Amino acid sequence: MSRRDPRKALALAIPGPMRQALVRTTAAHLPLAYLLRQSLRRALDAGRGWETTVEPGGTRAILLQLSPEEQAGLDMWRTARDVPADVAILSLVQRQLQDEGLL
Repeated sequence: MSRRDPRKALALAIPGPMRQALVRTTAAHLPLAYLLRQSLRRALDAGRGWETTVEPGGTRAILLQLSPEEQAGLDMWRTARDVPADVAILSLVQRQLQDEGLL
C-alpha cells in the first residue's frame, strides 16, 4: 500500500493560529504533520473531548498518517459527535493545545 493511499492518511488544512501554536511547541524544525500527530496522540491518551468544534482552515493541506490505534480512537470520537475525521482531529488538537497553554 502506497504512502499516499487515502485509506492510510488524511489531508488536513490546519487553521493559522493552530499552525503557529504547533510550531511554537518546539525549538527544533520538525515537520508540521509530526507535531500535529503528537498533539493528537496526547489528546487521545488523555481521553478528553472538546467543547468547540474547529473547521479546517483555508491553508494548504498537509498529509497526516495515522496508526490503526489512533484511527480507532479517532473513530470513537467521530461516531460520538457525528463529525468528519478532519474536524475531530482539529478539535481534539485545539483542546490539547489549550490545556497545555499554547493557544
